[in-house]
Amino acid sequence: MHLIGLCPDLQWLSPAATTLINEADILAGGNRLLELFSAFPGKKYPLSTPLKPWLKELKALQYEGKKITILSSGDPNYFGLAQQLIEVIGSESLYIHPSTTLVQQAFARLKTSWKQTEVVSLHGREAYTNFWSALFRTSHYSGSGYLAIYTDPKNTPAVIAKHLLERGQNNWRMIVFEDMDTQDERHTTWTLMAAKIRNFSPLNIVILECLKRPASISLGMPEEAFLHENGLITKREIRVVALGLLELQPYYTLWDLGAGSGSLSIEAAALLPHGSIWAVEKSPLRSEQIVANRTFFGATQVEIIKDEALAAIVCLPSPDRIFIGGGGANLGAIIKAASYKLHPKGKIVAGVITLDSLRIATMAMRKAGLELSVTQIQGARSEPLGDSLYLRPFNQVWLIRGIAL
Repeated sequence: MHLIGLCPDLQWLSPAATTLINEADILAGGNRLLELFSAFPGKKYPLSTPLKPWLKELKALQYEGKKITILSSGDPNYFGLAQQLIEVIGSESLYIHPSTTLVQQAFARLKTSWKQTEVVSLHGREAYTNFWSALFRTSHYSGSGYLAIYTDPKNTPAVIAKHLLERGQNNWRMIVFEDMDTQDERHTTWTLMAAKIRNFSPLNIVILECLKRPASISLGMPEEAFLHENGLITKREIRVVALGLLELQPYYTLWDLGAGSGSLSIEAAALLPHGSIWAVEKSPLRSEQIVANRTFFGATQVEIIKDEALAAIVCLPSPDRIFIGGGGANLGAIIKAASYKLHPKGKIVAGVITLDSLRIATMAMRKAGLELSVTQIQGARSEPLGDSLYLRPFNQVWLIRGIAL
């Protein structure tokens, strides 16, 4: 079985690939690609969804001794069919013949290097989780400042522009390549406001260019760096210790329940460049402050849920880590409900300042079967006093950590 990646312009198809297509008993692939070979004498096998049953049918035909050639676009190993095909059919009798990718072609036309460019596919995807983390990496790291996006009929350039604007991401320029390698090929540059009301050809790829990088993120940023309500913000010292106890890894999913101004969520974004953060806050004012802080720091992986923690937990994706910065009388119930959705070996850290909350949190974590530990933080900061300094203490905080067994 041969899997051939095509360029839209068949003049670049190699003689060897042409032979494999002409000598096949069955030519399989999407209708658009099959139509390029109208003179093919054998049987055509149009792609159908869901994909796995279609691939299994091809596997059965292969067992019957049929010569099968499958058509794909660009490099099938690059957001293409290859991986799914290998999972169903196996790699022993599969041969992959890649072509250049649309991303390569697009940057060749721009005459710009795409080294360190982030690439993400929205083709056939409902969730934008990978898109938001790729956008964060593009704008914060010392890469090219470009993000290339494979689109589909639902995730069009206009829809992408709308999502960016809704998240306060005005610092991007959109370059849209349409009908590449055809007589109608064109690429145009748009502001997001203009792109969101524009109709584009269904055959397109999007390049986002970061025009202005957002504020950088570091651990333990001062409270003044965030928009917050009358000092209602997790102190920098507490944030640093809490994030350390959470032991975040780049691809993790984090819940921040009772997120307040979102300071912990924002700093966690720097530790989760491939992950996602779900900031839950019931206060409308503080929720808007999270929105403003997310925009200022470009922490696009932060999803903001304006709801009570107990109600929100039901709909959130299963987490690897959970931080609880609020809860009040519902703290025990929140810990119980959260522990049910926590991944194995996952960790919950709850920050409390009262003895009653300390008792409730420790009891709830024990009842949930979590391995318990408690860290007490009692600190002070220097302030001027005459020609010298003195230490002004702040409220002690307990960080209760539970680890799922």
